[in-house]
Amino acid sequence: MRRLRNWLRPDHWIYILVHLIAVLMGLLITSINTPLAVSIGTSIVATGITGWVIFIYVFLAQDTIRKLDLLSDFGFVNAFEARSISIKGEYDSRVNDAREYIDILGFGLKALREDYIDKFPDWQRRANIRILLIDPEYPNEQFSFALQRDREERENEGSIRAQVLKFVNDTKHLIGTNNPHKFEIRLYKCLPSVNIFRVDDEMFWGPYLVREQSRNAPTFLIRKRGILFHRLADHFERIWSDDNLSRPVPSNWIGEK
Repeated sequence: MRRLRNWLRPDHWIYILVHLIAVLMGLLITSINTPLAVSIGTSIVATGITGWVIFIYVFLAQDTIRKLDLLSDFGFVNAFEARSISIKGEYDSRVNDAREYIDILGFGLKALREDYIDKFPDWQRRANIRILLIDPEYPNEQFSFALQRDREERENEGSIRAQVLKFVNDTKHLIGTNNPHKFEIRLYKCLPSVNIFRVDDEMFWGPYLVREQSRNAPTFLIRKRGILFHRLADHFERIWSDDNLSRPVPSNWIGEK
């Protein structure tokens, strides 16, 4: 009852009470027990009940509209139980039409490298590519964020470091070239929080969860005309452009297996 009071505005209560009065008046008239009174009374009762039904329908519809408006304001397009291979078709349909930006933030991005290493040159011909991988040496090699994530995912310690080095090594022929767009990689030095895969005006993103491999985490698709897109795009941009939060790939890494 308390929750109902919170949902209903004063004008809602007035509408309900007016129709309650109509129902009570209709019942009172039917109690006269003449054909004319019964006819008039039942009509008034029906009108009151119909008013309630209409109110409930409109009220519930307004609640649905509010929820849809909320989803629209935040830019939600779709949601998926996991990412990586399970929604590869969703990625493909967008990167194949990329025209300006492909921004990616993750840990070692093993699945991305395995699935798309042969496609990277084609991506680069159509869009600027920026990739943020976790810095496996930050804050230091012995107690790095990458090692901590290995433990959280119950992987062998050093797995993410190896993935980062492998990614850099396998794409070294693209870094620094102009084909005709840039292919750039930086190593981020901040606490990992979300995975990002932006293609032009759409973005896949999702959280990192403890005891779950990142490819199994829920993923959301959002569009540029929404609050979340701009907040997450700014998150990526801050990390990319701030030397305190990311750094270029060390030159001595090139060629390391």
